[in-house]
Amino acid sequence: MTTLLKPHIGMRLPELALPLTRKLIIMGAAATRDWQPQHHDPAWAKEAGLPDIIMNNYTQAGLISRFVTDWSGPMGRIGRLRFAMRRPICPGGTATFNGMVVDVTAEQQAMIWAEIDIEIMVEKKTVTTATVKMALPATARSPSPWHCPAVKWHP
Repeated sequence: MTTLLKPHIGMRLPELALPLTRKLIIMGAAATRDWQPQHHDPAWAKEAGLPDIIMNNYTQAGLISRFVTDWSGPMGRIGRLRFAMRRPICPGGTATFNGMVVDVTAEQQAMIWAEIDIEIMVEKKTVTTATVKMALPATARSPSPWHCPAVKWHP
């Protein structure tokens, strides 16, 4: 049985720390079929003026999604994800994900929409900021947001 998550404004998500390995960055690019050399070729990246290979946007979107769904559990459904990459994410160090619920609204379909602001930091520098709007069931008896018909899905 899944515990019902009751988000409130100011609620902090549990921090997530991920080691930034060369393997993570290259595998993320390969998994998303992003063959651009800045994601796997250190010599090319340095020649292009980058400090090293860089994590692609698809991998960052996937990791942000993981961060919020680790918090919400299987009943949470992402309705919208927006992010801005402020600095390149390169191998070495640790990416620290922090998030806070900044808005909560109820929907007629027994859903709650939680808006979450997220910051990814590496070595105390913000590298990416994001906002996620996530649907959650309002009560233990509410239907799963995953069963919401498309005509009623309004993130």
